[in-house]
Amino acid sequence: MHSYTTDTVCAITGTHPANLKSWMKQGLLTPQQYQERWSDHHLSEIQTLVGLTATGATLDEIWQGQQAASTVTTYGWAARKGDLLWQLEFGTPLSLSRQMHTMSSHYSGDDFVINLLRPLSAWLYADLRRGASRRLNRFEQTVQQQADKVMRASSRNESSIPLFLEAVSVLDKTEIWLEAIRLTAMGFNVEVDSCATGQPAVKTDLHQHHVMWCGAGISQQMQDYFEQQRLDGHPVMLSGPDCNLQFAQSNASSAA
Repeated sequence: MHSYTTDTVCAITGTHPANLKSWMKQGLLTPQQYQERWSDHHLSEIQTLVGLTATGATLDEIWQGQQAASTVTTYGWAARKGDLLWQLEFGTPLSLSRQMHTMSSHYSGDDFVINLLRPLSAWLYADLRRGASRRLNRFEQTVQQQADKVMRASSRNESSIPLFLEAVSVLDKTEIWLEAIRLTAMGFNVEVDSCATGQPAVKTDLHQHHVMWCGAGISQQMQDYFEQQRLDGHPVMLSGPDCNLQFAQSNASSAA
């Protein structure tokens, strides 16, 4: 029978040590015989939990399904969106922060950000109803607070991999912080430059990875900088929803 370290389990399953801790505390995993060691049976249990939480099921819903030895019943991500919207409307700053933190420890970073926070962010930015600006402002503040919290915790973890996240362009205030939350949950020690100035950010040689986030295209100057960094052998990559050259978009609009 195999024995796996926590880092190995997280790499195989795409989860995070905080998720494992929450799942163990909730009684969803078989107790470990040896601390920080996981068996084949644990790995199978964790993979099952990763699949269930990917649907938006809460830990309570999963626990109830386990106890009843039946299929887990959940209202999924739509219900989780409703939980956060209720907090944004009626919750205190502390209860909202706690809700965000609890959810981040229950779900993998990809699921938490891609299936919940990014869609919720887009919905809030498009919302024109009464109180929309107040809800959006609370959401923006809470997302940045959560990003700061997880990045501080990651910086104290010696096994975290240093990564520099640079904002090349953004469409809204939350997207760079949402990406920081996602990358931190993947095991990176993220440092963020959130100011999309159009000039290369100042970074140190301590970072093993460099991600240039493009939320609204990239200028020729920054594209040239990226290409030069890559030619020089630096571990740099473009990421984000829009990595197209901005001048190319302008020319296309003029031609039309």
